[in-house]
Amino acid sequence: MPSVFEACRAFLWPADESRRVRRSVTLILCAIVSPLLAGLAADAFSPSGVAVLWFAPPIFLIALWGGLAPAALTILVSLMAFDYWILPPRHSLILTQASDLWMAAGLAPCAALASILGFRLRAQWRTIRRQERRSDALRLLSHAVVAQGPVEGVYAAAADALSRAYEAPAVVLIDREGQLVLAGASRGASVGAGDLIAARWALDNNAPAGLGNAVGAESLYDFWPLSTPNLSAVLGVERQPGGSEDGLRDGVVELVAGYLLAGARQRPFYVVR
Repeated sequence: MPSVFEACRAFLWPADESRRVRRSVTLILCAIVSPLLAGLAADAFSPSGVAVLWFAPPIFLIALWGGLAPAALTILVSLMAFDYWILPPRHSLILTQASDLWMAAGLAPCAALASILGFRLRAQWRTIRRQERRSDALRLLSHAVVAQGPVEGVYAAAADALSRAYEAPAVVLIDREGQLVLAGASRGASVGAGDLIAARWALDNNAPAGLGNAVGAESLYDFWPLSTPNLSAVLGVERQPGGSEDGLRDGVVELVAGYLLAGARQRPFYVVR
């Protein structure tokens, strides 16, 4: 049974597209509603001099959850709520005095500080999550390598490790008698004719296909070749904005390829079609 922490994390940072849409809608609604509630609380419980403090927590939390763009929306709504509930004449968006304008402007630095702080914490949290996710993926792959199972288990574990690392469908293709065979797939991944052409180019030229270059533009995947005397394979990850290039920089693909090669060396070389 998943823990409360895992359930909250799955809601705040969902993996599938439909849940991402629902999260975006929820985030926009919270960005609008939370400063309005802060304005109501400030109007009811605080003098105007400290009312600005009620608007900082919603801005911080929205920036922590969704980033700077939703936080900017929250800041805009907060300024309107501050004008409506706090500045005279109350319950009006009209500013009658220059001092009121300066009070409204005083909210901006506080809001900007809260949003930047929330955004920085969010970036650090996402980095920690990404490193944790990729460490878990490599740990599970290492277990499959040392296990006494068939070689197909290593291929499947390598595809699963790539999928976990990038949070995207992934495939492992093996070259068997000149034909690329799908040996491992995760998250329901499959390959078409365009994908096989890009993967073959990557293997023949010993160079990645996709990753923003013209080769593999018709494919859904970014491909990396693994060509050795013992094993010829191609690792593929469904193309994500910035995701695959980021993984290439931090060496996840190279590590998965190394584990895959080590696992294939100690097992009979065969592939189930």
